[in-house]
Amino acid sequence: MMKDVGVVIAAAGSGTRFGSTKQFERLGDFSLYQYVTKTFAAIESVRAIVLVGREEDVPKYEAGFRELNPRCEWRVVAGGATRQESVAKGLEVFCTLSVGAGEDIEILLVHDAARALVDAPLIEAVIQAVREHGSAIPALPVVDTLKRTDGERVIETVSRENLWRAQTPQGARFELMLGAYDVAPETLRAATDEAQLLERIGEHPWIVPGSELNFKITYPADLERARASIAKAG
Repeated sequence: MMKDVGVVIAAAGSGTRFGSTKQFERLGDFSLYQYVTKTFAAIESVRAIVLVGREEDVPKYEAGFRELNPRCEWRVVAGGATRQESVAKGLEVFCTLSVGAGEDIEILLVHDAARALVDAPLIEAVIQAVREHGSAIPALPVVDTLKRTDGERVIETVSRENLWRAQTPQGARFELMLGAYDVAPETLRAATDEAQLLERIGEHPWIVPGSELNFKITYPADLERARASIAKAG
């Protein structure tokens, strides 16, 4: 039975839309990336966490990990030019960890650090779905009416039937995730998430119900929303 889990946390974004490197903004008593890390580290089956950040930020991330002192093995590495290239660098690290990738680590999850309010029940649900189906993603059904436009003019209404809003963490069995990332550089750069790469190798991830709290912090207002959610819960 598959047991142990490895996690890649993608945190190499430049924060252009946010206006600064949002991963270091405070969220409760922690930096945003620390808040995410401690959530994953608290899950018993997680054996290793690899955070991928901008090269100039690696020492700062490492200091933050030492402050957290997670019980699992961890590593911080420099990312690439795009999110998917950064994740690929993170996945490479699992072949060098002492936990023995491919033997001890049997499930790989990839999570965007900007989805800071992900919680343990959602993570566990994704892990369980990977155990049962091979790969899984959390997602929410599209409820708004969708319009296709030409510039600012509506051309047609698009059916929302069977459409979902994908979230992270997205997961797959170790060998499937590595296989999904074994593609040409231009294919990697064009992909927007792990599910898209898995689809290319014939793997169709299982949908796990997502959470409205698992939103992506993109703008300063999103950070305030996250802080308000923590204050309300706490």
